[in-house]
Amino acid sequence: MTTAVNRLFVLLCGFEIIPRTISTRGRGERILISVPITAYLLDTDHGWILFDAGLDEANLRDPARLATNFLLKGWDPPPVVQDHHEMEPQLKHIGIGFEDISAVILSHLHADHSGHIKRLGHADLYVQRREMEHAMSSVAGPAWFARDYDLPGLRWHLLDGDHRLMPGIDLLATPGHTPGHMSALLELPETGMVLLAGDVGDLMENFDEEILPGEASDDAEALASIRRINRLVEETDTTLMLTHDPNLLLGLRLAPDYYG
Repeated sequence: MTTAVNRLFVLLCGFEIIPRTISTRGRGERILISVPITAYLLDTDHGWILFDAGLDEANLRDPARLATNFLLKGWDPPPVVQDHHEMEPQLKHIGIGFEDISAVILSHLHADHSGHIKRLGHADLYVQRREMEHAMSSVAGPAWFARDYDLPGLRWHLLDGDHRLMPGIDLLATPGHTPGHMSALLELPETGMVLLAGDVGDLMENFDEEILPGEASDDAEALASIRRINRLVEETDTTLMLTHDPNLLLGLRLAPDYYG
């Protein structure tokens, strides 16, 4: 069966300045690193599909929202989203708008992945059931912004484990960073297999040395997901793409360029 995926666009949606220990458990407590926030846009036979929804830059532009959402929660320094990092102009350069996106795959519901859900009320939203249950609970931490996703009328599709969305897009349950984290295995006509691993590991170091992420809902699940990704990459000759690796970013084609 041929793939339904035609093109993959990498959207660079800003940067976060974080202690290295947030990415690599026990490594670099005194070191700050600047990591990208990336989302991925898929041109498919069944419409435009977004993998993750970036960060809502409006929360940074307004001083009151900046204080409430970031500074008072200890998220300081806050993310950096310059004008050319905003998702809407990037979509326009490709020739589409939010209204053209028919589906959104959400690796998880942290604020740097859920920001533009509010612009996508017309789209089908795919998330793991465990992630939604946690995100809507009273124990969700400060990285979950309920105002991004706790909205009426959204078209949620709650998944329980792996799911084939269409030929060329397999959604994989990869919990551990959060309770319902999810990755996506893609097949492109020329590039071949690409695995969007989300935040299973921020850095290639997490996979090369099986280093746990600094923040994990379950350490055993987090390590199992790292090892699952590593097996898939080895067995299927897959290109691994992450959300937050600054070194990996330097070698990527950024939108409006694409992978075919």
